Amino acid sequence: MSAEPSLDAIDLTDASVWEQGAPHEWLDRLRTNDPVHWHEEPDGPGFWALTRHDDVRRVSTAPLEFSSYVGGPLRLDPPEDGLGQVRMIIIGMDPPEHRAFRSIVSKAFTPRMIARLEDSLRAETARVVAELRDRDHCDFVTDVAARIPMWSISELMGVPEADRHRLYELSHALIDDQDPEVAPTPETSTEASIEIFGYASEMAARERAHPSGSLTNVLLDAEVDGRKLTDIEFTLFFMFLIVAGNETTRTASSHGLLALIEHPDEHQRLVRDPTLVPNAVEEILRWEPPIHHFRRTATADLRIGDQPIAAGDKVLMWYAGANRDPAVFDDPHVFRADRSPNPQLSFGIGEHFCLGANLARLSLRLLFAELLQTIDDIELRSPPRRLHSNLINGIKEMQIGYRVRPSAG
Repeated sequence: MSAEPSLDAIDLTDASVWEQGAPHEWLDRLRTNDPVHWHEEPDGPGFWALTRHDDVRRVSTAPLEFSSYVGGPLRLDPPEDGLGQVRMIIIGMDPPEHRAFRSIVSKAFTPRMIARLEDSLRAETARVVAELRDRDHCDFVTDVAARIPMWSISELMGVPEADRHRLYELSHALIDDQDPEVAPTPETSTEASIEIFGYASEMAARERAHPSGSLTNVLLDAEVDGRKLTDIEFTLFFMFLIVAGNETTRTASSHGLLALIEHPDEHQRLVRDPTLVPNAVEEILRWEPPIHHFRRTATADLRIGDQPIAAGDKVLMWYAGANRDPAVFDDPHVFRADRSPNPQLSFGIGEHFCLGANLARLSLRLLFAELLQTIDDIELRSPPRRLHSNLINGIKEMQIGYRVRPSAG
């Protein structure tokens, strides 16, 4: 029997590995044998890879020790001129600036505000899913999963309907730039960024001339430390909300349906008892985190568990590892629609807990409730095509066939 390759042979930076699905065998080995693992990288100084739930919680909830500001929230160190822009986006800020900027938009994402959107979001979800009745197959990603979150964030931001598809394409090219199909050249992402910048400027001009009460209007009227946002701050905020508002929920929706296809007993359990949908949404998020990792940088000589961490070291939190930690989850590699409690960390925790978590949860609950009533006998017509990325856990295409349920009416 051949020996297992060494832990040093594990390469979490290889996007082609994640394109096949999260490497749970690797993550399990790291968590068991070296949960705070020094990981070399071909394009940087190396980083500490965290795979335990408690360690990810610890780093996420100590922003002054483990900074988003110092080196940004992503693995690669941005160029010095790029780092300045990253620090103007809330995911690249630390307290107290982070709290000040977050408070601007957090009012739009409270449970009370999301409840105001619920009726129209339910109607839009029903409209999109109802289109499935006209056929017996679709590409679930483009025909369903991508449309609803883009509608939601566009409604909040006041983006006209005619502009929404183009903004979706641009945000996709901007954030999914590791995938050569989405961003075939290095310039694709840059060009998308420039076009979104230009669009944000047009939106700002329209809102200033004719205020609509949208979240765009809120951003333009907001003050931080007694001053309005600069044009670049507004534009980066707008870009972040458009990208984050559609990317992660689209991903969770696609992975959620895939999980139900791969676990037909759990699917039928939800059909029999739709009250389990909220639990199933949490399990979907645990099972396939929309984001593979985020990064922090140590601000001083510290320790994580028994491992010393030097000031300036990069620390990467791998959510697929944390979400299947057997110290926290019974049978972590089993998908259970009724799992409770379920302290999954896919939305993060602490300072940078996902702003749109309430909206994402509502969107997913409405979508799966509607799907359960509309289609059954769902099957894959071909293997899903995953995104080539070790950052975004995306599905680019998922061709499904299904049977339409008789209409209740």
